[in-house]
Amino acid sequence: MKKFHMIIDLEKCAGCFNCFLACKDEHVGNEWLPYTKEQQKHDLKWIDVKVHERGVAPYTEITYVTQTCQHCDNAPCEKKYPEVFQKRSDGIMLIDINKANDPKYADACPYGCVSWNETAQNVQKCTGCAHLIDGGWKEPRCVQACATRAMQTVFCEDAEWDRLVERQGLKPITDGSNKPRILYKNLYMYNKCFVKGVVSTYVDGLEEGVIDAKVELKIGNETIYECRTDYLGEFYIDRIPKNTGKMAVVITAEGAEPLTRDFEIQDKSIVLDPILIGEGEAKANVILPNEHALQQALDHMTSYDAEDARKAFAKEKK
Repeated sequence: MKKFHMIIDLEKCAGCFNCFLACKDEHVGNEWLPYTKEQQKHDLKWIDVKVHERGVAPYTEITYVTQTCQHCDNAPCEKKYPEVFQKRSDGIMLIDINKANDPKYADACPYGCVSWNETAQNVQKCTGCAHLIDGGWKEPRCVQACATRAMQTVFCEDAEWDRLVERQGLKPITDGSNKPRILYKNLYMYNKCFVKGVVSTYVDGLEEGVIDAKVELKIGNETIYECRTDYLGEFYIDRIPKNTGKMAVVITAEGAEPLTRDFEIQDKSIVLDPILIGEGEAKANVILPNEHALQQALDHMTSYDAEDARKAFAKEKK
């Protein structure tokens, strides 16, 4: 039979919190018996959008990580309290509200997705909007309210879901032992690290980005990734597993000796100090926009984009 699954794409989430607000709108002030009692207005979050930051100044990235009950097939809550947590045939995990009247049941979920409602004197969590699904809706309120479609509900056979997981590279936010029905796309934005840097040199007394320099990411003597610097002399290498340890980037630019910068990946991303090729003394030209940086950018733009940039820069100077 077709079962409930959900995809959350971290790359698409803009942190609008519409999912959280839609959940509150649906459940605060409403009892959907026998599925659930009214949700508490404050404090409790059946759906929680957490802010995750990677990198260090001057380069950081913010990712919004939406977490809710994962409706696990190997659910720790159901194993601990099978009389309270009940799995439906369509994969949705519900709570028996007539039995969930003790705060101790809130500790059943190791991922923090079950909570005690002091007002209702009941243990609660996301119901997958089962009352709406049973009424003919195709998706829960949180998914329906997601403007960027970062959240998607999929009702399909498990075999079809397995093919979708492989094709889209979906991953669990846990170690997977709980067999969650909510999986994530682009999860590397949450659980992997990046290294970023800029390669520059001096040209006519000004600091200029080195374009198209080869950047090799190495562990020991082995090159595990290779890329090129962009038109600003920057490079960016992502999806590095946490706690990889000692690594290095080797920079090779035309007419210069290769340069090596060592660093160590633990649980945070790395932004390297600027890498200067060649010698000389000059004041770095870092106030943008300026004519030198503009011309450098224009040389590496398409004609259409370059014309728009020229107009914008001309307007800015007036």
